[in-house]
Amino acid sequence: MDTLDKYLIRELVIYFVLVLIGISALAVGIDFLSKFWSSGIPFGRAMEIYLYKIPKATQQFVPVAALMATLLVLSTMARSNEILALYASGVSPVRIVSTFVAAIATLSTITFLVFDPLLPLFEQKRNQLEAGKTGAEAAKFQADGSRYGFWYRSNDLIYHVGTFNPKTNTLQDLDLYFLGPDFQILKKIRAKEARFESGDWRLVDAVMVEYPLDNPFPRSESFTELKNIIHENPGDYQTVEVEETTMRLRELRKFIERSHRYGVDMTLQRVSYHERVAHVFSPLIFVLLGLSFSLSPFKNQSPAKGVALSFLLVFVYLIMSKMSLSVGRGGRIPPMVAAWLPNMLFLGLAGVKLVKK
Repeated sequence: MDTLDKYLIRELVIYFVLVLIGISALAVGIDFLSKFWSSGIPFGRAMEIYLYKIPKATQQFVPVAALMATLLVLSTMARSNEILALYASGVSPVRIVSTFVAAIATLSTITFLVFDPLLPLFEQKRNQLEAGKTGAEAAKFQADGSRYGFWYRSNDLIYHVGTFNPKTNTLQDLDLYFLGPDFQILKKIRAKEARFESGDWRLVDAVMVEYPLDNPFPRSESFTELKNIIHENPGDYQTVEVEETTMRLRELRKFIERSHRYGVDMTLQRVSYHERVAHVFSPLIFVLLGLSFSLSPFKNQSPAKGVALSFLLVFVYLIMSKMSLSVGRGGRIPPMVAAWLPNMLFLGLAGVKLVKK
C-alpha cells in the first residue's frame, strides 16, 4: 500500500464514519420525535427502546454512507485539482476505482460481521420492551428462552404447545392433531406434559381420541404415557416464534429449510433472507455508482451537489427495492430475483457509466 492508497482510504473512511453516524442519528432522532409524544410510554423506556434501534439504523445506512462518502471525497478532490494531478501523473481511473472498491468491501465485511450477531439481540430486547416488559423482565425473559402458545407442523402432524421450557426440555398443555391426505383429522391427542428423555418425547397423562372414517362415533382412550409421537428435537423450538429480524443470517436460512420440509410456505422469509444477503453487497454497487458519477478531473462537482445526487440515487433505489420486494412477497417473481433486481440494475448503470469514462 503506497501513499496514494493510504490517503484515499483515510479520506474515505473518515467521510464514511461521519456520514454513517450522522445519518443514523438523524433517522433515529426524527423517528423518536415523531412517535414518542403519541406513544404514551414513559420517557425512560422510550429512550431505552430507541437506543436498541440505533444498531439497526446504522446497519441499514451502510450503503448510503458508502455512496455519500465516495461522492464527497471525489468532489472535494476535484475542486482542489487533486484528481487532475493524479491523471497528469499517470494514475489511471482503474487504480482509483480499485482502491475505493477494496476499502468499501472491507468496511462492508466488517459491518456485516459486527451487526449479524448483534442485531438479533437488540431486536429481541426492543420487541420485549415494546411489549411492555421492563429492562429486568426483558433480561429474565431472554435468559429463560421459553416459548408460549405456538403451533408447530411436522409432516402430517400439527400440534399446539402451551409452554416450552428449554432448561428442562419439557412441553406443557399439548394438543396434537393427526391429519389425513385430505387434511381431515384422523386422531387427536391431548397431553398434560411431554418430557424429552433418551432422544424421544414422553407424553404424560395423555388422552387419545380417534375419528374413524367408517364410523361417525369417535373412540377415546387414556394413557399414562406415550412415546414415539413427536420427532422434533428441543432445539427445533428455539426459533418458532422468533421473527426473521431476530435471527442471524445462517439461523434464518436453517429455519427456512426446516420449515419448508414441514410444508410451510416460506416465501416472505425467503425474500427477507435474500434481501439481507443483497444488502451486504449493496455498498459495493453504491460505491461503483458514486465513482461513475463523480470520477471527473473538472471542478464542476461540489460537496453539496454530491449530497443531493446521493439522496436522489438512494430515493430511486428505495422505490425500486420496495416495488421489487412487494412483487416478490406476492409470489410473482422468485425471492432471489426480487431482492437482487435493484442491485443488478444499479450495477449495470454504474458499469455503463464507468466504461464510458
